[in-house]
Amino acid sequence: MPPQRQLFRTEPWQLRYLFDLGFQGWLVHIAVVLLTGLLLIGANPGVAWPVFWMGLMLVLSITMAALSKAHSPAARRSDHDYIRAGWVHTIVTAFIGLTWGCGAIFVSLHSDFNLLAIYSLALGGTALGAVSSQHGVPRSAFVSIWTSVPILAAAHLMEAPSPVMGVMVLLYAAILSILTMRMNRFLASNHNLTQSLDGKVAQLTETSAELVKARQEAEDANLSKSRFLAQASHDLRQPIHAIGLLTASLKDTQLNWEQRQIVDSIESSVESVTSLFGSLLDISRLDVGGVKPNPAPLDLAAFLEQVVAQNRELAAKSRCNLSYVKSTAWVETDGNLLRAMVQNVLSNAFKYAPGSRVLIGPRRIGGKLALQICDSGPGIEPSQIEAVFSEFYRLESVEAGATVEGMGLGLTIVRGLGDLLDLEVRLSSVPGHGATIVIAGLQAAAPTISGSARKGRTHPLSGKRICIVDDDEPVRKAAAGLLERWGCVVESGVGADDIAGACDAILADMQLGNGVSGLDAITAIRRRSGKAIPAVILTGHSDAETLEKIAAFNLPVLSKPVRPTELRAMLTRLCLGL
Repeated sequence: MPPQRQLFRTEPWQLRYLFDLGFQGWLVHIAVVLLTGLLLIGANPGVAWPVFWMGLMLVLSITMAALSKAHSPAARRSDHDYIRAGWVHTIVTAFIGLTWGCGAIFVSLHSDFNLLAIYSLALGGTALGAVSSQHGVPRSAFVSIWTSVPILAAAHLMEAPSPVMGVMVLLYAAILSILTMRMNRFLASNHNLTQSLDGKVAQLTETSAELVKARQEAEDANLSKSRFLAQASHDLRQPIHAIGLLTASLKDTQLNWEQRQIVDSIESSVESVTSLFGSLLDISRLDVGGVKPNPAPLDLAAFLEQVVAQNRELAAKSRCNLSYVKSTAWVETDGNLLRAMVQNVLSNAFKYAPGSRVLIGPRRIGGKLALQICDSGPGIEPSQIEAVFSEFYRLESVEAGATVEGMGLGLTIVRGLGDLLDLEVRLSSVPGHGATIVIAGLQAAAPTISGSARKGRTHPLSGKRICIVDDDEPVRKAAAGLLERWGCVVESGVGADDIAGACDAILADMQLGNGVSGLDAITAIRRRSGKAIPAVILTGHSDAETLEKIAAFNLPVLSKPVRPTELRAMLTRLCLGL
């Protein structure tokens, strides 16, 4: 509503503002009336009209103070009550103004100019006070001004023949009226601005709440996805695990060249599926907080040697020359998680830079150690450096072909694990001159003293008795066939009751059905044999709860699907007591 129209219309918010200011104002008015009345009574001894004037003014002022107190914002009255009280306020204000004006006439008739001047000051002050306290409701302010000040002007005309003083009093009334309008317009603008701001704040609050809700729904959906992957991992890993074991067994048979090519293709496909599946589960574990670092002193020399040894075959397949820089340094970190980071970086190098030189080694940055992995491949455009750390982002490689295997999760996992270990992962590249990834922030540690290494055997598993406990028959048969080809004597079953004889090592699945776990089976077999038989748990679950249960038994873990080479190395270590 335009400000000029606001002057002639009173809304409930204006009346609340009026009564909020009114109570204190009317207390001041009562004090002014008392002082003025006493002055009039003293100047007119024995005259009745000053007493009547003061009594009437006190009654009207006290009434207005009570009305303001009863309708203060704290009273929380209805809009209808405020509108009705507003009209009462205007009517009583008119009577007060007329009483002030009549008092001025009586003073001019019965007293001298000096008393009229003092009375004029009191009346002018109350008129100004009416503007300051009643500008929220202009009609009350105008009534207060124009029922009293014009009569005061008439009193001055009666007192002196010159009209100058009367005209000045009327100008004062006009100035007060203009001031009332300006203050009212400012108040209306401020009110409209406040309402607009309140509306914007409410809208922003609602939008913010919707965004929070949408974000929570997205996070819940993401966590549900991650939990589903984590829970379904066991069932999904089982058939892949069995295929891998059967393929390894098939390779040990007499095959012609064509058959061996087919088996190699099957093995390559299994490794590809295993890698993709592992990446998905790694992402899900990171999302749900299922990865907990366990820092310990790590020998970088042994670490790098193992990493290079494990990746020589993959490097050869990609025609890459993989080498490392020797080091005598030790660092404090989780070796398994750091190995996963390095493995993902190397896998990317083999995929996107086939036929290149790949070098891994330590360097010092800012007083701490870092691992630097370089390749001499095609490199990455600067505009894509940050994008490659996003989920499901894959580059196209001319050297490797337009399509590269994988889901674009490798570097996402690297950065996620880096955040978990408080390590900074940086990528730099010059197109045509290779790429370099630096894993910085490794804290130096003191070397730990290890016992002397035990001597190995040429065929450590030959003749060893291995017990296999798994509720999945295809997996049992595949594992038994592979172990027998390695020279092992195998006894298998669904649970501990199916294992009758003694054994050198136990290979048990974590979940055996009917609420029984591989930990229960291992405990039962050990109790029956009377000795702590070495054992390893195979599991498709990677959640923190499962891993904590296994860790409480101090048992090693192999994640399904397991590579035959990893299985053979683990069983060798168990049988030799390493």
